[in-house]
Amino acid sequence: MSDESHLSSIELEAPASPLQALQSVRAEIPFVRSDSVELVTRETAYGRIEIRALMEGDGHSLLERRYASRGYRLSRSADVTLGAYWEGRLVSTLGLRRDSGNLAADQSFPQEMAGMRQQGWQLCEFTRLAADPEGPSKLVLASLFHLAYLHAAHHWGAEFLVIEVNPRHKAFYRRMLDFQPHGEERLHRSVGAPAVLMSLSLAYGASKVREYGGTLNEDEGRSRTLFPYFFSTDDEPELLSKLADVYGYDA
Repeated sequence: MSDESHLSSIELEAPASPLQALQSVRAEIPFVRSDSVELVTRETAYGRIEIRALMEGDGHSLLERRYASRGYRLSRSADVTLGAYWEGRLVSTLGLRRDSGNLAADQSFPQEMAGMRQQGWQLCEFTRLAADPEGPSKLVLASLFHLAYLHAAHHWGAEFLVIEVNPRHKAFYRRMLDFQPHGEERLHRSVGAPAVLMSLSLAYGASKVREYGGTLNEDEGRSRTLFPYFFSTDDEPELLSKLADVYGYDA
């Protein structure tokens, strides 16, 4: 199976699972634009992609209702939720949680998470990653991840991000974004589904963006990682300024 098909086909294994994967949303989470604030737009051969900050209020409750209607229970709310709109339609979401000593991954991987904190790692957690298979997936996902990296590193001072994934998706996250596994496969206590804990150094991610960011568009060749589809580092000052305006911190 190609990397492109993985980008739109990874799904959660069981109802109510909080494991991080590319859960298909299609057109079933119709956020209205009044629930969001624009962060950046990308003009592509496939149309305009907008990355927007999904604000607290009706938008978040709608997201939870839509997930619940499909049999999935979300754990605690994300601290920040980003959404990607393609031609005015929401096609992908990504949530971030700031570490206050109790992230979702602590439930199934308490020793591994404690070990990271004992090493002094400043953590954040990615959650609620969902993608519409009909959208331009590579640019959408790269745009979301880049803004999430910038927010976590510059606003929260995070150094590593963590995710929980189904074991059959571990190779995808290693290949496409260089996530590294921690510990052994575990049974996720909430849903009885297998899970693997993975992390990514934000400094390492930033080095890959410096090397590859902005070098590929959706219709230009193929890449075995997402980093060439990220923004260029020349775009980062403007991205950080917009994040600072929306979330209220110094760029």
